[in-house]
Amino acid sequence: MRSSELDALIDEVGIVTASARRHVAGVLFTYRCTIQCRHCCFGCRTDLPDAVMTPLQLAGVLALLHETGRVVHVAGGEAMMYWDHLSEGIRLAHLEGNAPYFIETNCSFATDDAIVERRLGFLADHGLRGVLASSDPYHQEWVPPERFLRVREWTIRRFGEQNFYGSKAAAEDIMALPQVTADEERLRQHVRSHPPVMVGTAGRKLAQYLDRRAPDDPALPKAGWRLQRDLPGCLEQFASEPMWELHVDPYGNIQTNCGIILGNTATITPAQLLAQGPEHANRFVERLCAEGPLGLARLAHDEYGFEMPESVTQGCELCFLVRHHLRQSHPHIFGPTEVYA
Repeated sequence: MRSSELDALIDEVGIVTASARRHVAGVLFTYRCTIQCRHCCFGCRTDLPDAVMTPLQLAGVLALLHETGRVVHVAGGEAMMYWDHLSEGIRLAHLEGNAPYFIETNCSFATDDAIVERRLGFLADHGLRGVLASSDPYHQEWVPPERFLRVREWTIRRFGEQNFYGSKAAAEDIMALPQVTADEERLRQHVRSHPPVMVGTAGRKLAQYLDRRAPDDPALPKAGWRLQRDLPGCLEQFASEPMWELHVDPYGNIQTNCGIILGNTATITPAQLLAQGPEHANRFVERLCAEGPLGLARLAHDEYGFEMPESVTQGCELCFLVRHHLRQSHPHIFGPTEVYA
């Protein structure tokens, strides 16, 4: 059941500020997507298996995620590509008081005002409080900018500005985003000034634009994101309190870091996992939290024959290479297949 206290907080400050304060818990409704962004950490794309939550499964997972006290949302992949499943799952969840707070979308569905008004109207009528809409050079390489602008306009109109989660840039700046990926030099500059997390598609498509360093070089960047805490290793990504996001995918896998399975809803709930301490989920996660990607790489080298690369662009890239190797012997931990395909 949704928390009345969290509902009141969202009433006061909106989903963006509430998410910053309480952090988020997400449904990965599907790994499939209508597009295939160069920076996608999950490797989402259209030709992945047609794996998607059933409406009953979605309603059940939403109930579990609300137990965490976080701001619950539905994402993908692109959840909107399965609108019939999505809308029915939200209807069922709403009946039980478990509707998510917002939906995340790449806006590819927003081909005209009518469909956006209709879908946002349904979401509002079934307990949702806002929308997160993606906009950046990578998304706009595939999705016409006017579709993002349409979703932004209708979300603000329907839910209010404090419940629109996305870029507030001027329309002319949004319309210019496709020019970045269309120009090799501008793309290189963008990647270097806004480095993504070098896992999934990003590691294959964008690592060429970043400087490379030896895995044990102290100057090697830890990650593409800015770390908020001065904590050992990767503890910020796995410990319950600082962890930004916990999510559940169509297979019931519970994850925080893309492609590291911490548990499954068949045997443990997300709230139970958070209470027990996700940083203790298994010895590989414990090594990451204590020593970071280099520590995991050394473990994999000593015990599983991993060959240390001469250079990488980030600690995250090193971690992803190690996880690819460890997946051969531990697919129940380093998965699912979509992330590593």
